[in-house]
Amino acid sequence: MKKIKGYTIMEVTVTMLVAGILIGITYTMYSLIYKSYGAFDRKNQDMVVLASLDGVLARDFNRAEFVLKDTDGLSLRYNGHRIRYQFEPDYVTRTDTRTDTFKVKAEEVTTSFDGKPANQGFPAAEQNKVDELALSILYGKERIPFHYFKSYSSANLFQPDSHADN
Repeated sequence: MKKIKGYTIMEVTVTMLVAGILIGITYTMYSLIYKSYGAFDRKNQDMVVLASLDGVLARDFNRAEFVLKDTDGLSLRYNGHRIRYQFEPDYVTRTDTRTDTFKVKAEEVTTSFDGKPANQGFPAAEQNKVDELALSILYGKERIPFHYFKSYSSANLFQPDSHADN
């Protein structure tokens, strides 16, 4: 009888077992890396939203001739433009020629003028002016404070406010 070269059933079984173990390890590692990347990407997107909101608020506060508080939020005026910010519990909207929505949880939004809370202790013409905005944004389990300050020129403070929304 002629002997045929080949593998025994035991050798094939061991090879399949080793291949199965390697495939299982590879799949597990792939799923762990994929989940880790997903969490990293979500965190980066959230940080981009926070940085964008901080950047536009700081820029708008610096450019504004007047920052006024109204019942819905803030109104900033400069060079004939009007920018409105609304602070809702789950998002902040900025409306100019287009509307931007920042999906952040804004808490403890406070406005003041000359160290006093806005709408308190000032004559009616000045009660809507704001020179300071403080808010906290909830990011995960952390509360991140944001603070903005507007320096008015004396000319802006002593002239009648023709931009007031009355």
